[in-house]
Amino acid sequence: MCVRALAASGISVRALVRDASRAPDQPGIDVAVGDFDDADSIDRALSGIQTMLLAGRDGPETAARHRRVVDRARRAGVRHLVRLSAAGAAAGSPIALMREHEEVDAELRTSGIEWTLLRPHLYMQNLLRAADAVRLDGVLVAPMGEHRFPLVDTRDVGAAAAAVLADPGRHRGQTRVLTGPQALGYAAVARDLGAVAGRPVRYEPVAPADHEARLVADGMPGWRAFDLAHIARAYTPADNEVTPAIADLLGRPPTSLTAFLEDHAALFAS
Repeated sequence: MCVRALAASGISVRALVRDASRAPDQPGIDVAVGDFDDADSIDRALSGIQTMLLAGRDGPETAARHRRVVDRARRAGVRHLVRLSAAGAAAGSPIALMREHEEVDAELRTSGIEWTLLRPHLYMQNLLRAADAVRLDGVLVAPMGEHRFPLVDTRDVGAAAAAVLADPGRHRGQTRVLTGPQALGYAAVARDLGAVAGRPVRYEPVAPADHEARLVADGMPGWRAFDLAHIARAYTPADNEVTPAIADLLGRPPTSLTAFLEDHAALFAS
C-alpha cells in the first residue's frame, strides 16, 4: 500500500523485489529485482535514491541483512532512511525479534543517514489466521493472557509510511509508535469477532509454552514458534498505550478493530 500510495500521488518510486512477477503493476513504480543477500542488487536499486523505506520479513538473518542494507544505503548517498521496526523493540527484550529490531535501529541511528523509525504494534491482520477456528468452532485460541493491546491495521501502517516518505524532513530523528485507536484484551476481540461471525466466539487462553509446542508440531521453525508464542512478553504497559501517531500522520483516526473485522467478515462468517 505504501508504494502504491506514493506512486498514485505522483512521486517516482523504485521497489526492490525478489520476484518480479509479484511486483506492483502500476504506473510510476520502477521495479528492481534483487535480494538483501546480494550487495550488487542493493546498490543497483539504491542508485540515485534520496529517501528509502527499509522493511522485510523476519528471520534469523534479518538483523544482519538489514544492517547490510543500511551500510549500502550510506555508501550510495541515501539522505533519509525510514525503517519499519516494531513496538517493543529493545536490546533487553526476551523476544529475539525485538532485540534484532533494536539492533538494526541502533545501527541506523549512528549511520550518519537521516532517519525515521516507525514502530507498529501487533497487526490486526494476524487475526486472519484464526478465521477457520472462529468460523468452524467459535473459538479464538491465543497466548495473550489478559493483557490489552492496541492492535493496528497494516493498511494504516502503509499509509503512515507513505506520509513520512513524502515529506521526510518533517519526521527527521523521530520514532513513531503506530497503534490502533483502542487497547483491547482478547476476550473483547473474541466478542467483536462473534459480531461479524454471526455466532458467539469465546477466547481460549493458552499457555505460551503449550502454544509454542503446537506451532513446532505443525512444522513452524523453533525460532519463530518461540517469538509468536511468547510475544505478549515483549510489551511493557507503556508499550501498550494508544498513541496519536497515525492520526497525526494521516489526519484521521486509525482504523478500529470493528471496521477491520467488517472488511473481512466473509472470512469469519459461519
